[in-house]
Amino acid sequence: MEDTSPWSTGPLIGEACGPLIYFPMRWSMAEEASTYAAALAQSMGLVCFDPQENRFRP
Repeated sequence: MEDTSPWSTGPLIGEACGPLIYFPMRWSMAEEASTYAAALAQSMGLVCFDPQENRFRP
């Protein structure tokens, strides 16, 4: 069975560090997953920072 999760680690709660949570993503699914994560963060009044692009996501 093929793993279709966009996350490269799990469970994601293990990636929490203080007030931050990192979302390690599979490269092949990174664009779609990061767009979703940024939109979800915004809908909850949170901010999303992309460390690879060194910018906040809208």
